[in-house]
Amino acid sequence: MRRLAAQGGILCRYAASVCSAFVFAAGFAPLLAQAQSAHLYLVTEQLPPLNMSDDNGKTLRGIATERIQEVMRRAGIDYKMELMAWNRALELGKRQADTCVFSTVRTPEREAIFKWLGPIAKGEWVMFGLADKQGKVTALEQVKGAHIGGYLGDAAAHYMEDLGYPVVESYSDDVTLKNLLAGRLDYWVSSRRAANAIIADAHAEGRVVPLFHVKSVEYYLACNTQVGEDVMNGLRAALKQMMGDGSFDKVEAKYASDRN
Repeated sequence: MRRLAAQGGILCRYAASVCSAFVFAAGFAPLLAQAQSAHLYLVTEQLPPLNMSDDNGKTLRGIATERIQEVMRRAGIDYKMELMAWNRALELGKRQADTCVFSTVRTPEREAIFKWLGPIAKGEWVMFGLADKQGKVTALEQVKGAHIGGYLGDAAAHYMEDLGYPVVESYSDDVTLKNLLAGRLDYWVSSRRAANAIIADAHAEGRVVPLFHVKSVEYYLACNTQVGEDVMNGLRAALKQMMGDGSFDKVEAKYASDRN
């Protein structure tokens, strides 16, 4: 999960007077009033098309990013959003109060160490390999004992290891792809859409291909346990409203060309 360990971020602030101009569902306004004093630090990784930057982290976009930005706006919460390496983002979310990390797969190991908002997006983990294996390697049992690459801190890598498939983890999926192309790795487990973007950037289409589906997943905003329940309830109410008024799905439609 991902190509860019960028520095810097974007600071987004929304005044209470702006937020109050929205029409909220019944019972939502009290939650907004409670949440308006909160300030959250939102950290993420380069995981297209969910969260990504085209300018070294100065501005962020993506399906999950834009949904979370709208949730924050509707809930009236000030926030700072920053792009960084995934393992660092995950550790900050665990250790630093008023910090949330996305897009995070909700696993049994992570369940008790975060407060959860979502799902904010869906995805798929896929096993990739060189094109000469396409149609020949179609199931997990066939990669037993092979050298499988993954991303440090990625839930997909942990999932494989829990199943008894050791994973060689790197700090960048770019490095994993290079090792796969060089023959130092046999396979690569990753998010389908993120990996396809990395392959395209490396001009490796046709050489590295998806071999088989590993697991369907859902992504969440995972918040430090010290984030107040009033804040979490405000975020949940805002997300529910987005799902109800169609704006949640409209964000996905903007990135329709990135679905493969």
